[in-house]
Amino acid sequence: RFFYAFIVFLSHIPLFDVKNLALTYIQNDLFTEGYIGVSFFFVLSGFILTHKYKNSLLKRHISFKEFWVARIARIYPLHLLTLMIALPLTYRDFFTSVYYWICQLVLNITLLQSFIPIRSIHLSFNHPSWSISNEMFFYLLFPLIITLFFKFPKLKLISIALLVVIPISINFCPEDLQRGLFFFHPVVRVTDFIVGILLYDIFSVRKSEQTVLRGSFWEVASIILLALFVTFRNSVPEAYRFSCYYWLPTSAIILTFAHQSGIFSRLLSHRILLSLGEVSFGFYLIHQLTIRYLTGINNKLDLTSNNYILISAMFFVSLLASYITYYRIELPISRYIKSKLRPKPDKLMQDSSMKFDKDNNSKVISTH
Repeated sequence: RFFYAFIVFLSHIPLFDVKNLALTYIQNDLFTEGYIGVSFFFVLSGFILTHKYKNSLLKRHISFKEFWVARIARIYPLHLLTLMIALPLTYRDFFTSVYYWICQLVLNITLLQSFIPIRSIHLSFNHPSWSISNEMFFYLLFPLIITLFFKFPKLKLISIALLVVIPISINFCPEDLQRGLFFFHPVVRVTDFIVGILLYDIFSVRKSEQTVLRGSFWEVASIILLALFVTFRNSVPEAYRFSCYYWLPTSAIILTFAHQSGIFSRLLSHRILLSLGEVSFGFYLIHQLTIRYLTGINNKLDLTSNNYILISAMFFVSLLASYITYYRIELPISRYIKSKLRPKPDKLMQDSSMKFDKDNNSKVISTH
């Protein structure tokens, strides 16, 4: 997760001011391909939620409400914090049009900004939060999708057909609307989320033991596949790279590494990398605010003219802030909200007692 969050970070950093052709190629070509990270997180979200909640929801071990509250508790506190941190960066917009600024703020608070296919709306305040708007939409739909897929398995086939509709419909969409719809809009990007749900079905069926050698082979193969897609990306219209172009390599990466049977997945299981994965959500939400603030401070105070030093500072400040917010904000608030959802011990005893009495009464009635 952290490596993909880092890809998004690279797509947002200020470009190097150098004459080196190799670096110019890297910054202008590879660093701008942040679509990979977003597609990965949407597909992974569907995969992980299905792994963690599918049986619990279907067996009614948790209610829809408990699921929704748990997911809101996971993402909303940090979103709200980063939104407040972003407010000072928008003071010019406030004085330009107070009404428009208030509309942007309301849409961000309610996480509805990505539904509006206007750049100044879905990229207002903390820009990466548009994807959190999408995630919230996915969370609302997830229990319904899982239930429908379980009760009506043929719907899975219909959803697969829907995945075919996306690349076809791009050809009929006006070019000025393609980014707003196919990259940002949650109704379209829910297809990435569904890919993750369907991908977990494949994973759950194929849980056969693999040797380290075989697992490593498939992990390398999936990385090579992703590299090939990145290499030939310029031969594909950008609108396809907004979502569907990276479905196949992203799915291959998730599916092969989820088995954790190869040497690379075992290396990724090192506690340091696991820790980085835990704070990746915070890093993703915080990094662009750090970039904007440090760029503004450097422009005013002229602290350094070396882009390498500035970008390194942006990275380490973002990383440090993500650790602080994870352990001081994300975890404590999430645990507090979840603890409020759990029934109190006396309530559990009361419910058990009532159930016991009810069962006894039923036996008495049955006996008589």
